[in-house]
Amino acid sequence: MLPVIEGACILLLLAAFFAYVVAPAVDAVSRRLRLGPRQRPVSRPAAILLVYGVLIASGAIAWRAAAPIVQRWVRVTAPAVLESVFSGGNRAVAVDRLYGGLPLPGRIKGVAARTTDTVLAYIEEEVRAALSDVVGAARYVRWLVVPPVVAFLLLAYAPGFRRSALRALPHGHLRWRGDEYLRDVNSALAGYVRAQLAGGAVIAVACAAIFSLFQLPYAMSMGILAGVLELVPVIGPLTVALIAAGLAPQNALAVVIVLAALRVVQDLLVYPRLIRSRMHLSPVAVILVVWCGAALNGAAGVVLAIPFAGLLSVSLRHWREYRAIERLVRTRHEG
Repeated sequence: MLPVIEGACILLLLAAFFAYVVAPAVDAVSRRLRLGPRQRPVSRPAAILLVYGVLIASGAIAWRAAAPIVQRWVRVTAPAVLESVFSGGNRAVAVDRLYGGLPLPGRIKGVAARTTDTVLAYIEEEVRAALSDVVGAARYVRWLVVPPVVAFLLLAYAPGFRRSALRALPHGHLRWRGDEYLRDVNSALAGYVRAQLAGGAVIAVACAAIFSLFQLPYAMSMGILAGVLELVPVIGPLTVALIAAGLAPQNALAVVIVLAALRVVQDLLVYPRLIRSRMHLSPVAVILVVWCGAALNGAAGVVLAIPFAGLLSVSLRHWREYRAIERLVRTRHEG
């Protein structure tokens, strides 16, 4: 049951993410598009369907053009790039070249070279495992139809559901508390989405600059692709690194090392601060939560870790406030 629950949680999270991304376009269509002789605004479900139609048409055109390239990349190009970048001979030559010109004592140079080779071997193992996960996950692509459907229900009927849920609560403090709790949950999820988009923008700019520095072709387009794929933990950055290494065969290892350093800076410095400003979680808590999610269940754990931490933080805060008010009311009644 655990994989089923995990998959359902990921689909729900993708649906919420998609809903928050599409919501501004839906609101704009609802406000500005008017039909009929009386110029009445279109209903919210009709606005959602119109936005979906534009997205589906654009996605179908893009997929029709990109599908052969994507399939070839997954099955042929990516494994070939892995062999080129991480093969034992190339790795040893690159490490020797890296430390050959450094003015270090022989013993220290040897230890540093062996450590670097061990780290690169570990990275190779993780990259191969992630690529295997990408190939294995292809059979679940059809489930990506579910998030847009759930997002449609959220966008169209969430306000009515919220009002119905609040009416089920008793009048007074408990109903007010429920309303505040739903508002804070909505704010936390919106903050998560904004942090993800901001992180993607940072990665897009940084990768465009790195690819330009290495004189890779299509540096700007590659940077935009890196920003988009940043929304997919682990697999997205891995995909960008492999594509970049394939475009720069002479500097493949150097490109991978620079992108790995960027990954460390993004994961330990930039992203935790984005989450802190958007979701009010401390950077240390963000790092620990992401590590725990990765240790428990890899990429899926990373996807679910931050939203779960945000919801848990909001829930605990409201529970403490509710208990404090209940104790205050009880004390006044007893007095």
